[in-house]
Amino acid sequence: MKDYYKILEVSESASKEDIKKAFKRLAKKYHPDINKGDNKAEEHFKEVSEAYEVLGRKDEREKYDAARSGRGSFNFEGFSKDGPFGDFFYSSSGGASGGASDMFSEILKNFNFGSSRDGSTGFSGFDSIFGSRSKRESQNAATLKVPLITAMAGGKVQVSGLPGGTQTLDIPAGSANGSVLQVKTASGSFKLKLEIEDEHPFKVKGNNIETTISVNIAQAVLGSKIKLKDPRNQDFILTIPAGSQNGDTLRLRGLGLPGGDLLVKIDVAIPRNLSDEEKKHFSELADKMNWRH
Repeated sequence: MKDYYKILEVSESASKEDIKKAFKRLAKKYHPDINKGDNKAEEHFKEVSEAYEVLGRKDEREKYDAARSGRGSFNFEGFSKDGPFGDFFYSSSGGASGGASDMFSEILKNFNFGSSRDGSTGFSGFDSIFGSRSKRESQNAATLKVPLITAMAGGKVQVSGLPGGTQTLDIPAGSANGSVLQVKTASGSFKLKLEIEDEHPFKVKGNNIETTISVNIAQAVLGSKIKLKDPRNQDFILTIPAGSQNGDTLRLRGLGLPGGDLLVKIDVAIPRNLSDEEKKHFSELADKMNWRH
């Protein structure tokens, strides 16, 4: 896992403002348009931008910190509209003027972004790192539905209707919902967006996975330990806290898709068709507990 704090040269306790200042300083230092032909500077600029996209956003930073402490996993999924370059990458016009964020303008205000003699713009540095907008939009894109267990554990899926015919694709273990798979064929390259499908008894909600288990009254009242299968089909022991209520949800951090958790909802099963003797015992217990009945 990349150390985004090290890349931005800040401590793990750095404030949002400290992270923003560090990013602005390093973005100026490594920007491709002032480091022409320096591939290392371009790569460092990309890493700095990626680091800020994660650490500069509260939700992404929390997921990243959790993964660093061993409570989950984290995958960078690309620049968002809220990131420092969101207005540029998502601009409908494809340019920076008028639609660029204030931060983008502030960072690059001293650079010359006019057209050069060969007709290229000052954003050529971005094109060399991330690919031009036209290239990105010209790539074929499609949604590929993947079974949950395949996304979690990795595996192969056979896909028809692709350029070049049916193909067998490798799905990396720990694939996140909505992550993009780059596929290269003899006919060219294209992207597939992964849509992780529900798989009984699990339901996919973003990067979280939900399931429901049934427990009896004794287990709910006294607490219990239950052996279950996680979404990776591996055994684990779930502790039911004493006094659990019907509808309570237990959060098992890091057992969902990357950046998500496993949410286990408790369904307290009420016994039916009790025998006369069982009803008598239950009535006696109710009397002792001063339960109305």
